[in-house]
Amino acid sequence: MMKFLLSVFLLLPFLLVCVVESLLKLFIPKKRKSVTGEIVLLTGAGHGIGRQTAYEFAKLKCKLVLWDINKHGLEETAAECKKLGAKAQTFVVDCSNREDIYNSAKKVKAEVGDVSILVNNAGVVYTSDLFATQDPQIEKTFEVNILAHFWTAYIGVLFLYPFIGLVVLNSLSFCLSVKLLNSPSYLNEIL
Repeated sequence: MMKFLLSVFLLLPFLLVCVVESLLKLFIPKKRKSVTGEIVLLTGAGHGIGRQTAYEFAKLKCKLVLWDINKHGLEETAAECKKLGAKAQTFVVDCSNREDIYNSAKKVKAEVGDVSILVNNAGVVYTSDLFATQDPQIEKTFEVNILAHFWTAYIGVLFLYPFIGLVVLNSLSFCLSVKLLNSPSYLNEIL
């Protein structure tokens, strides 16, 4: 009982510091970093969350490098980003293929330059339940939703931004592949 009271007594100052810090940050916000002119590589930019993310970066006047397996979707996204005032370059990349990712990263470095923000957004979603999902679909889901995040983060560090400062964002869009979360009401809350 004495240990419990001592633990609670020691926890109270910590909680007080946390509350004061939160209040200070609420009323004195930290200055946001400008990303204008930064080179942003965005996977899965052909549609959905990736396309909307590209639009948001375009509004911030970033230089966009858009990757997707869907060439038509990429071109539509790039055209809209250009209308918003951003420079956009597209690359058709199969994020389930490690060699395609590595080769495309080398092209990006040569043609565009050092990427400073990498957004791993590519994802595959199959709407069938687990027992109806075929083996190739499971493998593709794993390659794109899991392995591709490692491969793109690896090339981000190795090829794209050889000095400190790379920002890597991993989208949670792959979580939508869970059958329970794949309902229109849940999607509306996220989007």
